[in-house]
Parts: sequence; C-alpha cells; structure tokens
Amino acid sequence: MLQKKIVTCLTAVLLALGLPATGYAQESNHQDAKSEQHEPAGADEHAGEEAQDKRRVHLTSEQAALLDIETMPAPSGRAESLVSAPVEVQFVPSQVATVGPLLESKVAEIKVDLGDKVRSGDVLAILSSVELADIRSRLKSLEARKVTAEAEFKREKELEERGISSEEDYLSARASYLTTVAELEATREKLKIFGDSAAGNGGLAGYALRSPISGVVEKLDVSIGQTLTPTDTPFMVVNTSSVWAMIKVSETDIGQVSPGDEVRVTISGRSESHHPGKVTWISSVLDRESRTIAVRAEIKTPDSRLRPYSFATAEIMTQPESTVPLVPRDAVQTIDQQDVVFVPGKERGEYEAVPVTLGDEANGWIEIRSGIEPETPVVSSGAFDLMSAITSSGRSASHGH
Repeated sequence: MLQKKIVTCLTAVLLALGLPATGYAQESNHQDAKSEQHEPAGADEHAGEEAQDKRRVHLTSEQAALLDIETMPAPSGRAESLVSAPVEVQFVPSQVATVGPLLESKVAEIKVDLGDKVRSGDVLAILSSVELADIRSRLKSLEARKVTAEAEFKREKELEERGISSEEDYLSARASYLTTVAELEATREKLKIFGDSAAGNGGLAGYALRSPISGVVEKLDVSIGQTLTPTDTPFMVVNTSSVWAMIKVSETDIGQVSPGDEVRVTISGRSESHHPGKVTWISSVLDRESRTIAVRAEIKTPDSRLRPYSFATAEIMTQPESTVPLVPRDAVQTIDQQDVVFVPGKERGEYEAVPVTLGDEANGWIEIRSGIEPETPVVSSGAFDLMSAITSSGRSASHGH
C-alpha cells in the first residue's frame, strides 16, 4: 500500500512538472470498443507508430535535474561471475599538487577560492619575499658588472695582442668576466622558478605563486599577512577528471580477477550512481588482518560525483567464456507486462523504453539476452521515474520476473 501511494504521488508530481501524457494510459472498455468500431484503413500501421511514440519520454533540463536521470554503458559479462567488494576512493597521486613558496614569504593577496577551477600556470596568490628581492637586486648588480667586466676584458685582450699589456692582466680580466657571466646565468636560472619579473605591485619582492597543474582548488589554508616558509603548502589543486578505486578483494575471489576486467563502482546517496572503469593493477601482497588483496581501478569522473573517501562498492566483471549485456536491477521496468530498459533518444532529454528478454539475475545485476547490445547506453538510475511518466499510473516498480 505504501509503495502504491508513493507511485501515485510521484506520478502526480511528474504530471505537475508538465511531462507529456504519453504512455500506456489505460482507456475505459467503452472507449476501446468505440475505437474499434470506427477503426479506419491503415489503422494497424498508425497504431504501431503511435505505440512506439508512447514508449518515449521527453524531459526538459529542469525535469531531468529533478528526476536525477543517470545513464551508463551496459557492460558485458555474466551476473553470477561478478566479484563484489568494498572500495576506498582516492585521488590519483600524479593529479594532485600541493603548492607553497620555495622561500620565506608573506601573503599579500589571495587570488582563488575553494572550488575554483584553475589552469596550469594560473596565479593562486601574490606573495612578498625579502629574500627574493635580494636575488633580483643581485641580478641587476651582476648585469651591470657584466658590462664593465666585458669592456675590461675586451680592452685587455686588445692591449695584449698589441704587446702593450701583460698576459697576466689579460687572463685576470678574462677570468673576472667569465666569473661574472657564470654568476649572472646562475641567478637568472634561480629566478626562473619564481618568475623573471616582479609580480603585481609588489616591486622586487613580489612573488606570484602559481598552480603547476590544471584542476580544482581543494585546499586553501592561508590568510593575508601570514608568513609562509618553504615547508608550508597551503594550497592543494586536484585534477578530478579521474580517481583511483582501491578495491579490497577477498583472498577467495582474487583468482577470478585479471587486469583489464571491467569495473563498476556504485555509491549510495539520493540515488545509486554507477561509474565504469577497468582494473589496472593487482597487488601481490595479502593483508594479514582483512585477508584481502588490493586491486586498483581507474575511474573517469567527468561529473565529479565519485569523491575520495566516499562509501562505495565495486563490481568486477570477470570474463567467462560467453558474455551478455548486464544492467543494474533497477534499470529494468515493466510496461504492459513487458520488461523494458530505457535508452537515450536522438534528442536531448528524450528516453525510449526498449523491450528486452531477461536472463539470470545475481549480485544486483540482470543479464539481457536480447533487446540491446553490450555497451549500449541505458538508464541506470531514474528508470522507475521514466516508467511512471509513461504509464501515468500507480504501477509497481517490479520488473516482473
């Protein structure tokens, strides 16, 4: 009864949102009979096209956001061959940059905020450093010394060639010039780390602290006027386009897992969200306490929904001899006593119910024997809402098998 009330309320909400009143809305027996009596020629063909149209739902962007529709490619495998294990989500180490000054500096200006997207080379903060001012002053002094030393060296060389100056004076001028050039180049190379010119209005002491990678500012532990040392890293920038899923596979299951196996990581929340990836590494070390072996999968996260330290579960699709498309249990719905899955249509916000033949069910996944191919995009979250929008009735979310 509770489920029926929920479905009825959801249907009312969907209709209030302005969803098209498509789907298999049941007519009265009297209307059906009347329709049959006046059925014109070609009605079968017209009815087929109409039935196909009634399998589609068109959502506006606002409606799609409210219904939280998610899709995923249907992986290939066997439901009973899945290995399920808990996951610890981590940032990819090579995509994390902790940023701080290379010399003692005072914070003059903060250019970013938490959550800001930055590109490699973007300024995170403007610092002021007395030590950097000394280095830049030394550079100017060495540039002036080079001019003098070079002129002296050329003069001594000319005098030595004419026999007026001694070889000792010539070699001394040459050594002084080469030493000055070496010191100047070394100072320039040092300044390349901080930037060749003073930053902002900070004069010789100005120092622009820049991000070495593109990503999102995930840590900002600094305030204006604070003095930072070379050991401080108040900024952290993370490229969140992918994460590592460190899967803890039991000792008894590890023999089924191989590099390249497909993985689906599922997080719990408002609705289940499935994130695909592949096994990239399997540890050879067994954890003594948990009796598990670490398996790493790299997961693409363009929507940034899979966050480090999220509570998650992974299903590893081990590869038996024969495979079929697999979909999550909630992806299968029933319309007019027919099992269907929803696939995205050609237009944005369009979804179509595709009839399927079901196979075995295990580990939260259902095998699809016919109707779709492996890697076909299917609605993995929100299929029940789409079914409710089509039927506009209080039907059960059961897939009827």
